[in-house]
Amino acid sequence: MFLMLFEGSDMKYVAKEYYLIEPFKFVLKERIIERVPKGFLLLKPIVAGICGSELLYFRGEKEPEKLRARLPICLLHEGVAEVVEVGEGTRIGVGAKVVVNPMIPCYSCDPCRAFKENLCQNAKYMAATADGLARTYFLYPENRVLPVPEEIDLEVAALTEPLSIALNAFEESDAEKNDRVAVVGDGPVGYLLALVSSYVGGVPPEKLYFIGIVDEKLSLASDFASTINSLKNRLALEEIYGTIDVSFEAAGGRAHKATIRESIDLLKPGGRCILLGISMGEVPVEVSKIVNRGLTLKGSTRSRMSHFIKALELLKSRDFQDKVKRVISAKKFVINDVNDLTEAFKYADTEEGESRVKPGRVMVYFP
Repeated sequence: MFLMLFEGSDMKYVAKEYYLIEPFKFVLKERIIERVPKGFLLLKPIVAGICGSELLYFRGEKEPEKLRARLPICLLHEGVAEVVEVGEGTRIGVGAKVVVNPMIPCYSCDPCRAFKENLCQNAKYMAATADGLARTYFLYPENRVLPVPEEIDLEVAALTEPLSIALNAFEESDAEKNDRVAVVGDGPVGYLLALVSSYVGGVPPEKLYFIGIVDEKLSLASDFASTINSLKNRLALEEIYGTIDVSFEAAGGRAHKATIRESIDLLKPGGRCILLGISMGEVPVEVSKIVNRGLTLKGSTRSRMSHFIKALELLKSRDFQDKVKRVISAKKFVINDVNDLTEAFKYADTEEGESRVKPGRVMVYFP
């Protein structure tokens, strides 16, 4: 819900903003928005997903200096919003549903000039260096949103951002359809990477491995990938050590040491490992193994607007959209107060919450 105040012919909006002020604690603040600047839109969030990177803030597991510098902050950076008002010079109309690209690059650094905005170190990024979607509405540049095509369900469109990350990572890998590909990590991004490898890359199930530790999560990809539970079926995992052309490490978190080692052990000589998972602190690697086998380790971060456009084009396919929909949690949270948001984050916690063993991106809905 949002409030509108009238003063003469002018309209003011009172936003409810949910700020994380310390680990596990949200507070409600209010902000009055009196006008929409030129080139901007006033957006009202509809649905958003809870990303694992935000759980690091929620649990207080980010580096202490980042927590000190960035809190208080509104979390949530992947989602869909409705246009409530428009500024001068905009083309998108009131009532339109849009996907929000959470990054506003500086446009002037070397990566930006090289059309690699995802590497911009000066960017304002929602739920990291800027407030996110945990607000009843907010101002945002029109050039950082995309209209949702009518064919796409809104809660699926809310996954455009993680899908764009998977598309960028697959692009960075230079994987081909005849390559043997392994995705380590059975969370939503890992699932989307496996799906992109199959659907976009054309990698057949017998050459595409989806590796994790929760059978229910792995089963989501069983019709287009070979799945391996690395805890229950260690032998099957070790049988493919040294045979993989491209591995994706998409787990991160507290198990990062094990999953990076696994992603490296899977590779054959000359293989490539794309790193997406995030954890705090140092993760040791066996350098001699990398050097002697001529392996390449490459980080992949965020995505570009071109990946958002491609993601929305892919989602127009009902078959692809239905496969993406599998990774949406059956548990829904409607956010009316700070307690609702706290409960959603506790449930979504992949280390301590129910999402540790239950599949799907946890979605929150704003009435």
